[in-house]
Amino acid sequence: MNDAQNALAQATRLLLREGRLAIPSVGKGKTAERHRALATFGRKDLALARIVEAHTDAVSILEEAGRERPRDALYGVWAADAPNGQLHLVSNGGSLYLRGTKQYCSGSAFLDSALVTAHRGAELLLVEVPLRDAPISIDTSGWKSPAFADTATGAVQFNDVAIAPTQIVGTHRWYLDRPGFWHGALGPAACWAGGALGLIDAALGARRDNPHYLAHLGALEAAAWGLSAMLDAAGREIDADPNDETRSARRRALSARHLIERTCFDVMDHFGRATGPALLAFDASIAKRYSELTLYIRQCHAERDLHTLSS
Repeated sequence: MNDAQNALAQATRLLLREGRLAIPSVGKGKTAERHRALATFGRKDLALARIVEAHTDAVSILEEAGRERPRDALYGVWAADAPNGQLHLVSNGGSLYLRGTKQYCSGSAFLDSALVTAHRGAELLLVEVPLRDAPISIDTSGWKSPAFADTATGAVQFNDVAIAPTQIVGTHRWYLDRPGFWHGALGPAACWAGGALGLIDAALGARRDNPHYLAHLGALEAAAWGLSAMLDAAGREIDADPNDETRSARRRALSARHLIERTCFDVMDHFGRATGPALLAFDASIAKRYSELTLYIRQCHAERDLHTLSS
């Protein structure tokens, strides 16, 4: 790990040891509080929020599956499939092994365990994998953006990692079909909102008494209220229907993610128009936040999600 990655790993582990990552789980009556906690992490540091969100998502997934976990372990969720390769769960001599490459693995250099999706024939399964001493190869050289460089996001090659049947979490498509999948999709959006709120804080701190600046500040104040209101409303709706009996979880998640994404774009636009190039050029923390927020909200799938909403 480089110095930045090591610093992020140490900061996250300190939060874990202090119990500050023990935020409310999804659908347990305090989901709005969960969203506010994730937004607070994003407001402080988006790279930290990205690692924290994945850990807390893994905790909720394991709780939903009724599984115990080591309390001192830092988790991630690696569920993306790349177009050029997949991770497979194969059988050899009666034993199971993970073989192949997983892309977009945040925290690859410093996590203790990860929940990874893998294909076994026509099945899509979720597997809990302890990473310490596992035969894996990590390649972060493909990550070219300075945004999130400290999250050690890269491709992880699984070189026949032995898997016990008890490490398989749920049955075919359980990870995707469980109620918590769409509830949990609001977690990254809460971090996006936090990133935007951090920009709003910076704009308020650089306040200038001219009418154009004040007009942008007014728009940013309204955006801050809107972001908080959306997260709170989504949290209350999730808690009112945690098992998704109304089948509204996907529509709510996609709608909220879209609205939060668009609001983040509005915040970045108002921020730049209000402050000009100075903060983006000469304030390293602001430049980092702005570029990371731009990248992070691309986890919203844009027109694909909007098409799903209308179909």
